[in-house]
Amino acid sequence: MNKLLSIAITAAVLMLSACHIVSQEEPTQEETDAIEAYGLLTIPSSGFTKENVRTKLVLVSDEQLDLYMFDVKFATMMPVTIDMVISGVDYCKTADGIEFSGTDIVPTAGNKPYEKYIVTDLHGRVTADSMIISNNYGDIPAVYEGKIRISNL
Repeated sequence: MNKLLSIAITAAVLMLSACHIVSQEEPTQEETDAIEAYGLLTIPSSGFTKENVRTKLVLVSDEQLDLYMFDVKFATMMPVTIDMVISGVDYCKTADGIEFSGTDIVPTAGNKPYEKYIVTDLHGRVTADSMIISNNYGDIPAVYEGKIRISNL
């Protein structure tokens, strides 16, 4: 009962405070080595999908990138969309693109850590025309498949 009340209060606060939680300011395309895609986010366990999710990879060093995801929802009942950042993801360049992976990364949204939804089993691949990402947010598996729109690499 307390868990239901807690969820209801959290949902009410989020609905009253904003329709969209914005993350920290993102780097501009001109200032960074970045790749941007638009695609479909799927939560396989529930069958939920969110179309037109914008995703941006920003190479912050020769070994790490930050992954930005915009207007994300994980369920129909989620009252707001969020912008979130998964920072410090390891990557390497390959003959046909970029591969990246990470685990135990605390994502941020609205400049706040979301420790309940720690990112595990993150694996991704970028080619000239597509971006595919799979990972878990806490115990929620997710898959993203997008088409590259901008590549500044």
